[in-house]
Amino acid sequence: MNQDEFGHFLERTFRRHGFPLTHDQLEQFVTYRSELHRWNSRVNLTSIRDDREVVLKHFLDSAGVLLHFPIEAGAAVVDIGTGAGFPGLPLKICLPDIKLTLIESSSKKASFIQFLISQLNIPSMQRDIRIVVQRAEAFVKHCENLGAYDWVLTRYVASLADSAVYCLPLLNRNGTWIAYKSHDVEVEIGEAKSRFRSLGGKVMSVVNSRFSDSNRTYVEIRGGS
Repeated sequence: MNQDEFGHFLERTFRRHGFPLTHDQLEQFVTYRSELHRWNSRVNLTSIRDDREVVLKHFLDSAGVLLHFPIEAGAAVVDIGTGAGFPGLPLKICLPDIKLTLIESSSKKASFIQFLISQLNIPSMQRDIRIVVQRAEAFVKHCENLGAYDWVLTRYVASLADSAVYCLPLLNRNGTWIAYKSHDVEVEIGEAKSRFRSLGGKVMSVVNSRFSDSNRTYVEIRGGS
C-alpha cells in the first residue's frame, strides 16, 4: 500500500484498539514504516514485510502493553534485545516522556535505530533515549545499571529462566519486568520458578492481550534491589 493508504490503515487500526493517535504520532509511525522497509532491503531487521502485519505484529503489539500496565511519563524503561526497536520505540512514540534505554547486540540494527531516531522528530528522543550496543549479559555487569529501571521489557524468544539473570537485577525496588510471550507460557513459567526465587523475583500476573486476533501474553514479574 502507498504511504497515504498505510497512514489511514494505521490510524483506523490504532483507534479501533484504543489508541487514538495525534497527527505527529501518525507521521512518526509512517516514517518508521518507510525506514523499516528501506533498511530491510539490505539489513535483516525483520521477516515481517507486509504493511498490515507491520502495524499489527510490530507497532500495535508493542504498544498493547499500555492497555494492561501503568507505564507513565518519566518512567525509566529498558528494552532488552530490541532488534529494530520493538517494543521500545513504538512505546516512546505513544509516551514521548519516558526515559528509554535500548539494548541491542547487533551493530547494524543499532545503526538503524540511531538513524530512525534522527528522523522521528520527537524532541525528547535525543535527550531521553540511550542506545547500548551490547549483550544484556554484559550490560548488567555495570554497577550503574543495577536497580536503575522502573520497567524492563523483553520481546524475544529467549526463555524466562535464561533472561532472569540479567532482567531482574536491573529493576529498582518497585520495578516490573514485562515479558512479551505467546499464550502457551505456563510450562516456561514453571521452569523458571527456581531461578526467580534465587534472584528475588516473583510472577505477579499472566495477562492475555485484549486484541482478539493476537496470540500475545504478558508475564508480569516483580523483583529488584
